[in-house]
Amino acid sequence: MELIKSKELFDRARQSVPGGVHSNSRYRKPHPVYFQKAEGAYLTDVDGNRYIDCIMGNGAIILGHNDPDFNERINFYNTTGIVTGVETVLSINAAEKFLSLVPTVEQIRYTNTGTEAIMHAMSMARIHSGKTDIAVIEGAYNGWHDAVQVSTWPDLQKAGEKSAPISLPGAAGLIESVTKSTLVLPFNDLETAERLLTENKHRIAALIIEPTMIDIGYIPAKKEYLQGLRRLCKQLNIVLVFDELLTGFRDSPGGAQGHYGVTPDLSTFGKAISNGYMLAAVAGKASIFETVTPGIGPGSFVGTYNGHQVSMAASMAFMEIYEEKQVFQTLQNRTEKLIAEFDKLAEKHQIKAKMQGRGGHFHWYFTDREVVDYRSAAKSDKAKYAAFIQTLSANGVYCSPNFLLHHAVSLAHTDIVIERLIAYMDESLRQAVGITAGS
Repeated sequence: MELIKSKELFDRARQSVPGGVHSNSRYRKPHPVYFQKAEGAYLTDVDGNRYIDCIMGNGAIILGHNDPDFNERINFYNTTGIVTGVETVLSINAAEKFLSLVPTVEQIRYTNTGTEAIMHAMSMARIHSGKTDIAVIEGAYNGWHDAVQVSTWPDLQKAGEKSAPISLPGAAGLIESVTKSTLVLPFNDLETAERLLTENKHRIAALIIEPTMIDIGYIPAKKEYLQGLRRLCKQLNIVLVFDELLTGFRDSPGGAQGHYGVTPDLSTFGKAISNGYMLAAVAGKASIFETVTPGIGPGSFVGTYNGHQVSMAASMAFMEIYEEKQVFQTLQNRTEKLIAEFDKLAEKHQIKAKMQGRGGHFHWYFTDREVVDYRSAAKSDKAKYAAFIQTLSANGVYCSPNFLLHHAVSLAHTDIVIERLIAYMDESLRQAVGITAGS
């Protein structure tokens, strides 16, 4: 594919925008791709190249790009002239609709981004528990706040033993004392979690966990692991927070908590909650929300753009369509088909690889080992993944060059699009066969 105009735009953009991108995750070598149009399952770049989009706004765009039904309903709800800064009937309607779809939560408050939602959840947990520090899962990304951007995709040479992970800064510029105060736990290891949480019960206010780890691909929790964490947190006065920013409305209609049957104290939702429009939320127990309820609790939960009307309209439009069209089941059927066909192709090409996913989220791992946590995922074959992705990209599939990120399809990825993806996976696996590790 020729990317002449993208290269020209990159040379221009980096004069005013650091690296030519507004999010570092969009940077690609030798330069980013710049897009001009999106429709259904497809993106079109400024050079006119058309791609099957397998990133879909990091999973946020669950109905597809520029969906006409979605757009029509946004316009229907967004007619008052109100933009932000006041409370409205629409924000109440959206909250009530959300609670009907996610019956495990009692109350909800809207904010704007996942990081904001996590920050609010941490503040509420500290007030509720009377403690200050946070526990996170090794390898997880829960936003860019100092207390949670810890051991995010860590260097395993520096991460210590699995039984006692070292708290490492996920990026430069974090406050060292905050990083060190954050407790890091391995995923899917209840025995270690029980020991570490019990040893630190005097200081840990909240455990924040993706019930399915998606920012390193797709790694589901073992049900007994989540059940054990639920029991432990109740016993130790630790607020259990599910980061459902990626799993919400994709792992099941009620999120991962609905899928697993494990109810956390608080949850954060975002991304798919409004089909890609800027919106996030904290949801959970009414007793914990009392910490920030005016006239009751001492905490603060403010934001000019909280309950922004365009985002509320988008969320109402999405939730209606999601329920009416049974979106989850369609996405789950397509994900199961992709995984089953990939398994057949891997066997056909005699290559050690597996595809994991649910509800439209998925990822490929080039390994024959079980992928159950960050450390097992990080040991998959980078070189084979790179060759696989390079061929997919050459065929017009927009996907991540990072072997530890994630992918997604939407309702707009029809059976025809899925068949094309399967054919492209076949060709891409053929190219990956001869690649040796480290090449």
